[in-house]
Amino acid sequence: MDFLKIHFLTDSIAETGTYFRSHNLAVGLTKLGQQVTVFSCDLDPSSKDREEIRDGVLYRIVPSFRGQGIFSASNHPLNALRRCLIDYPSCDIAHLFQPFLSAALPWQWALPKKARVLFYDWDDLWEYGGLLKNPKNFHGYWNNSWILRIQNNFPQISHAVTTCSQFLKNLAEVRNAKRVYLIHNGFHSFSIPDKQLARGTLGLDMSALYVGFMGSTYGAEIDWCLEALERHIQDHKNLRFAICGRSPQILKGISQEVLERVDFLGILPYIKTRNFAAALDLGLLPLEDNLFNQSRLPIKYAEYMAASTPILCSNIGECGYLSENFPWVIRAGKNKSSWFAAFQEAINLAADNKLPEVDTTALGKMLSWESIAQKLLNTYFSELNRR
Repeated sequence: MDFLKIHFLTDSIAETGTYFRSHNLAVGLTKLGQQVTVFSCDLDPSSKDREEIRDGVLYRIVPSFRGQGIFSASNHPLNALRRCLIDYPSCDIAHLFQPFLSAALPWQWALPKKARVLFYDWDDLWEYGGLLKNPKNFHGYWNNSWILRIQNNFPQISHAVTTCSQFLKNLAEVRNAKRVYLIHNGFHSFSIPDKQLARGTLGLDMSALYVGFMGSTYGAEIDWCLEALERHIQDHKNLRFAICGRSPQILKGISQEVLERVDFLGILPYIKTRNFAAALDLGLLPLEDNLFNQSRLPIKYAEYMAASTPILCSNIGECGYLSENFPWVIRAGKNKSSWFAAFQEAINLAADNKLPEVDTTALGKMLSWESIAQKLLNTYFSELNRR
């Protein structure tokens, strides 16, 4: 068989979170000559039924129904029913991403008649105290109940499960998954911009010693970055902290002295995050030691390093396992105090130009989307050979 017909089912086309996992896997598979179609939903009720080509991948998109204040688009029952009625072409693989009703219902009801193998992807642990809050109204109760029901049951009913971490692989096996494959998050190779050019593009200080954080997080880790900055602004007069992908609310309440050392860049287009990573002397990835962080592998982990930027990373979960292979990752322990100690060590090394260099060739062998997509494709063929 020269190529496979593969359907990805996702809850939305919003470019955040798991979108960057499913989309980049789809891009990687397409580059390997596979026929990938992503079936998804536009959260804007005024949008139209349509097809789009995104980075060479075909997307078939339906608009969300109104009433998102009651149900949310991702778990809207009418979105789920509408998507069950789509005339899905026959395929070899139907791969569901995230435990949301709008994509899960058609995957469970419509796709078994169309696909030879059903895969479920698990890349976040949804639980109270992590991604979920205790519900206070119908909206919260409805969403939480569907997310937890799907997350708890779909590992068992799928033919195979993919996860981004060993933690979730183990948990899927506990939940009676038939077979589980570890598929990491990675990066696409790109021409790394000159650091000074990248800083100029973003309006950053050309002579500063920059640490930075990009993307979202669900814990108190940004406070760790800001406190670490405050501890060392007297020791390193040119130390600055750049941040993107966050609301300005995160800066509320910090002192004027610290604020003057912060470059807040807001939400950057994905392509500009490469300039952001390349502009840094050190990428920051603090992780609280909780079940959520033990379960995940943040996209930014590889994308910092893809720009030849070494990182300071907590020794938690999959990041901790992978960092054993990368000497340019300064491992920052498992708690706040060890983070501060490692931050001081890393800043001193950076100030003396002694941070280890990133070997992007070695990195690519493990974490390029191309190599990860090839691994995923091999799992598809392995499962098809079992049929």
